[in-house]
Amino acid sequence: MKILATRRTVLGILVATCLFHIWAYFAPQTWYETFPGIGRGWLLRLGPYNEHLVKDMASLYMAMLVVTAMALRYVNDNRYVQTTGAAWLAFNIFHTLYHFQHLSMYSTGEKVAMMSLLSVLTVLSAVLLAPAKPLASAPGAH
Repeated sequence: MKILATRRTVLGILVATCLFHIWAYFAPQTWYETFPGIGRGWLLRLGPYNEHLVKDMASLYMAMLVVTAMALRYVNDNRYVQTTGAAWLAFNIFHTLYHFQHLSMYSTGEKVAMMSLLSVLTVLSAVLLAPAKPLASAPGAH
């Protein structure tokens, strides 16, 4: 039962991550200019604004929201949760690698905050790969 509680927590954090980003679709330039929302403007330092790329990124988070919410609904299903975890892990590894290679324009505190947050999301994604014992009475358990 502990693995299920861990899965619920991790999936909830990933759902919150999606919710934090999807506003970019509806206010792409504001999101670009103000992300992460603490007056730091992290994205402005990476290059010019591109509405298409911002909306594509927000669309990706909306799609991941659907998949992750379903994994939360079917938290007993190893295959579903592990597949969701693998998708998040692939995204987070490459997302983290990109930012690791582009840190020169940030302050030390920003570097630590950004890389810590991205690393935690990567580790949490990997946690979802751990199998849970199927519950005999749980529908959809494998």
